[in-house]
Amino acid sequence: MSAAKRVSFMQKETRFTGRFSASVFETLRFAYSRYLGRMSVLLFIGFVGRFLLLSNANWIGAWVDTFCQAPAVCRPVPSFLMGLTPSEILLRLTGVTLAGFAMTLCFRLLFSRTSAKAVSHLYDEVTLRTSRLPMKFFDTTPVGAVVTRFSSDYGNVFRLFGGPLAEFCVIIFDLASMAILISIASPWSFPLVALGALLNFFIYRANRDRLREERRALSANRAPSIAHFAETTQGAGTIRVFARQATFLRRFRELNDAFLGQRLSTFTAVFRFNYQMSVLSASLLLAAGLGGFWLLRSGQVSVGSIGVAFTFIVLSSGSIQMFFEWMSQFEEAMTGVERLDHYLRRELEPGLRLPKRATFPTAHPTAHSTVSRDSDIAAQSTRFAMASNAEVRVENLWFRYDPNAPYVLQDVSFKVRPGERLGIVGRTGSGKSSLIQALFHLYPIERGRIAIDGYAPLLEMNRPPRVDEVELSRFRRSIALISQEPTLFRGSLRENLGLGASLPDATLTDAMERVGLLHWLRSQPRGLDVQIEERGRNLSLGERQLICMARCLLQNAPIIIMDEATSAIDPQSEEILVRATDEFFRGRTQLIIAHRLSTLETCDRILWLRDGRIHRLGPTHEVLFELRESRVREVAE
Repeated sequence: MSAAKRVSFMQKETRFTGRFSASVFETLRFAYSRYLGRMSVLLFIGFVGRFLLLSNANWIGAWVDTFCQAPAVCRPVPSFLMGLTPSEILLRLTGVTLAGFAMTLCFRLLFSRTSAKAVSHLYDEVTLRTSRLPMKFFDTTPVGAVVTRFSSDYGNVFRLFGGPLAEFCVIIFDLASMAILISIASPWSFPLVALGALLNFFIYRANRDRLREERRALSANRAPSIAHFAETTQGAGTIRVFARQATFLRRFRELNDAFLGQRLSTFTAVFRFNYQMSVLSASLLLAAGLGGFWLLRSGQVSVGSIGVAFTFIVLSSGSIQMFFEWMSQFEEAMTGVERLDHYLRRELEPGLRLPKRATFPTAHPTAHSTVSRDSDIAAQSTRFAMASNAEVRVENLWFRYDPNAPYVLQDVSFKVRPGERLGIVGRTGSGKSSLIQALFHLYPIERGRIAIDGYAPLLEMNRPPRVDEVELSRFRRSIALISQEPTLFRGSLRENLGLGASLPDATLTDAMERVGLLHWLRSQPRGLDVQIEERGRNLSLGERQLICMARCLLQNAPIIIMDEATSAIDPQSEEILVRATDEFFRGRTQLIIAHRLSTLETCDRILWLRDGRIHRLGPTHEVLFELRESRVREVAE
C-alpha cells in the first residue's frame, strides 16, 4: 500500500481520560494471579518483620521507664521485662532486631523477584497479542508509538511493580505497625497521627486528577518525537541527498519541545504536590513537639512514653508523606498499565487465535476455547498440507485497504491450475502488490473469495469450520513469497532460514548450495551460526535475495509467488532466481510478478492488470505481444 494511503487514515496517539477502567485492574490481576499464594506468604513475613523492627522503640521506651524514679511520672514495668537484667534485655532486643531484619530482607528480595516475574508476564502477553493484530494496525500506527508502549510505558510499570513495589509495601507495613505500637505506647498521640494521615489524603485527592492527566499527556507526547526520530534515521540517506536536514531537524525540535514542555508541566505538578505534603509534615511535627512538651511538663506522660510517641510521630509523618508520594508514582505506573492494556485487548486479525501458552483470559479466541472443533480443522489442514502443488481460484474479488478508501481490485476473477506458471503484469498502481496482500488475507476481503485447492481460510473463530475451510496460518504456509525487498531478521543464518522451524544442518546447507551460496557459507567462520544484522545490512542485496530464495525452498510450499524478485539484483543473482523457476520449483504452482517482460516468457499464461481490473488473461505470447505493442504506442504518443 502506498504511503499516501497509509497517511490518509493514520491514527493519532491514543489519549486516555477519566478514571482507570476496570479492565486495567483486571489486567493487573491476570499478571499476579499465578503468584498470589507465594505473595500472600511473603506479605505476612514482611509485615511481621517490620513490626518486629519498629517494636524496638517500645522495648527501649519500656526499658527506659524501668530506671524511672520519683518525682517523675513512672509507668509500671511491663511483664515481659520483669526480672530481666539489662544484659538479658539487650540480648532479647538484639534477637528481635535480627529476626525483623532477616524477615524484611527475605520479603524484599523474594517479593521483588516475584513481582518482576508478574510484570514480565504482562509484557509477554501484550507482545503475544500485538504480534497478532491486523495489518491495518501496523499501517496506521507509527513505529515510534508502538516502541513507546514497549519501552517507556513498560518502563513506568516496571519501575514500580517490578521491584520497588516491595518498598511501597514496606511503607504500608510501617504505617500499620506504627498505628498498633503507638496505641500501645502513647494513645494520646494516635489522634495526631490519624489527623496527619487524613490531611495528607486530602492533599493527595486534591492533586490526583491533575497528576493523572499530566502523566497521561506526558506519555502521549513522548511517542511522536520518537516516531519522527525513528523515521528520520531510516531515511537518513535520502534526507542527505536532498539536503533536507534542516526541515527534519526543525520538525523534531517542535515535537521534542512539546514533549519537554509537557514534562516541565508534569514536574511542576509533582513538585507542588510534594511541597504541600512537606509543609503539612513540618507543621504536624511542630504541633507534636509542643504538645509532648506540655504533657511532659504537666506530668501526664513518662519520659519513655514521650520518647516512643515522638519517635513514632516523626517516623509516621515521614512514612505518610512517602506513602502518598508512592501513590503518585503508582498513578504513573497505572498509566503505563492502562496503555499496555489498550494493546492487550485490541481485536486480533480475523482467523488468528492465541496459542495455548497465552494465559490471560481475555475475550480473544484461543486454542483452549476451540478444543471441540480442533480435531476437524486439524484433519482438514493435514489433507490440505499434503499437496505438492495446488490450484488457486480467485472469484469476484473486491479489495481495498480501508472502508473509506477506494477499491484497488475490482471484480477480479481467475484460476491458476495446479503446477501452472502464471505471469502477472501491469503498471505501478494497477493492483499487482494488492493482489498478493489479498492472497495472503493480510487485509479483510469485503467481497469475493480466494481458495487454494477449494479451501478458503477460516476467518470467523466463533463457529465450527465448514468442510472447505482450513486454518488461516495453514493457508498462508501453503504460499511461499520471494519479494522485491528481501526481509531478513537480526539473528543467526540458521534462524533466518528456518524461521522457528528446527531443521537439520544438512538440509539448511543443501538449500544454500542450491541457490549458489555454499562457497559464501563455507567462508563464514561460524557457518550457519553467522549473525545477520537487522534487515540483512551486513549482506549485499543479491545475497539477501538468495538467502530468501533458500528459505523459500525450505518452506516446501505448493504455491510460489515471486514479486519483482529480480528487479534490483545483479545479473548473476537474477540468473539463479530465473533458473529456480525452471528447476527448483518445477511442478509447483507459480505466480510471477515482473516489469521485465523477458522474465515472463517461460510462463504458461499472463494476467494483465489495469486500474485494479483484469485487462487481459491469455497465452503468454499473445498477451506479451499486445503488451509490447501498447508500450510502443505510448512511447510514440
